[in-house]
Amino acid sequence: MLTYLILGIIAFAWLDLSLGRASKWPIWPAPMLMGLAFLMSIVQWIMAPEPVANTLLSLSTEGYVLTALVSFISWIVLTYSLRHLAGNRNQRRTLQNLVAITFSLIVFVTANHTLVLAGSLLLSNVLLGRLVQHQGVWKAAGHSGKMIVGYLGAATLLLSGVAILLYVDQGTWLLSELNVAALGAHTISIAVALVVFAALLQSANWPLHGWLIASANAPTPVSAFMHAGLVNGGGIILYKFFPLLPLATWSFDMLFILGGLTALLGTAWMLVQPDIKRTLTCSTVGQMGFMIMQCGLGLFPAAMAHMIWHGLFKASLFLGAGGAIKAPTNQSLRLTGSMALPTLSAGLLIGAAGAWIFVQFTGAIGPLDSTYSLLLIFCGITIAHTAMSLLRDSRSLGKLTLAAVVGLGGATLYGASVAWLEQAFPFSSAQPLQPLHLVVVFVFVGAWLASLFRPYLPDEQVQKWLSTLYTWAFRLSQPVRRSVTLRRETYRW
Repeated sequence: MLTYLILGIIAFAWLDLSLGRASKWPIWPAPMLMGLAFLMSIVQWIMAPEPVANTLLSLSTEGYVLTALVSFISWIVLTYSLRHLAGNRNQRRTLQNLVAITFSLIVFVTANHTLVLAGSLLLSNVLLGRLVQHQGVWKAAGHSGKMIVGYLGAATLLLSGVAILLYVDQGTWLLSELNVAALGAHTISIAVALVVFAALLQSANWPLHGWLIASANAPTPVSAFMHAGLVNGGGIILYKFFPLLPLATWSFDMLFILGGLTALLGTAWMLVQPDIKRTLTCSTVGQMGFMIMQCGLGLFPAAMAHMIWHGLFKASLFLGAGGAIKAPTNQSLRLTGSMALPTLSAGLLIGAAGAWIFVQFTGAIGPLDSTYSLLLIFCGITIAHTAMSLLRDSRSLGKLTLAAVVGLGGATLYGASVAWLEQAFPFSSAQPLQPLHLVVVFVFVGAWLASLFRPYLPDEQVQKWLSTLYTWAFRLSQPVRRSVTLRRETYRW
């Protein structure tokens, strides 16, 4: 029952911030209490108490893992906010809302009652809208906050519809009591459709991504928390209602297609942004596409691992976004000259070795004639690209060793995390391989190779094609006009 104690500590942190407004009580106890909540979540995770079923909250291993993740990110963001928002008259209120979101998110990721699930997500999304607005006089940020409440409020409404459908069909609100074998055909079709679109909305997948693009004007701590936490809600929604998805096989194809398209679009949009925060925002759109695509492949442990590692990595990038202004310009990877082929060969060799290591950890997820093979291909490409990026400036033995260590070390870490999550989330079922899957992989691999060997493509055709692509990507990735600040004076306060 440590989960309830953790929620109590977080509630006390919120109360401490609330009572301190009039008495000028210091705000540093709140991050300390959040750190205590994180330590308690680690203790709970290590102790791994016996799962308790048929309760409002799902007290199980997966709930302990997600509780630790949410509390850790919140602790880091709150601590960062002590300095970043120092002197801001709304600092205490911002921290108070961050603490409240942490409470509601932990309830969301552990919820077993469908109405509690929808209600906690609604509270999180409304609080996020308030945090993005930050100041009532900032019209662009205010419109972004309203978009978030509108888009994500719709996701919550869809989840509420799922809860009501399941209750009418089976007479229970608890996910642990759901008997999928007894569900009616119409209930299954409608419920799965609502779940899929709620997940796409919450994780900002195309064409429902507008709210995340418009959120770039949020304060940095809010952006870090949003991109590491709330935007991952789509994966949690699919995990909660996973027993329904195999009953409507079209759902896997829809998730795969829209997730793959979002991954391609987000990656293209990321490359054409003129500022660091919007670059990171478009990167998150692409990464959420990869996560949803993995769900569409039936590889939920891999999707959960991707969600966790991306959340931690993206939070660190947002919190350190200011340092990017002084950093050297980052050039995209291109292979040219006499060492292009050796660099490619070394990268592919390291990528293949990394994929082999990944198989050693995760081979039980699925056979090679299933969608599991696609996961290996993407894993190998990621490792190969990382290795070639390290070898780009120098191809010495030391750099080759570093590339191998980084690439194979990353494969080991990712493979071990996926294998462990396979035990914690024991419902993985790789889908049968279909021509559609091969077509999407061919597009991804072709785009990757074209970007590497761009200098060798016909110059006139490439320049014309790239100019068109750049203009198209830049235009489609722009937020709605009312969420953009056109004059610096607008933010005087």
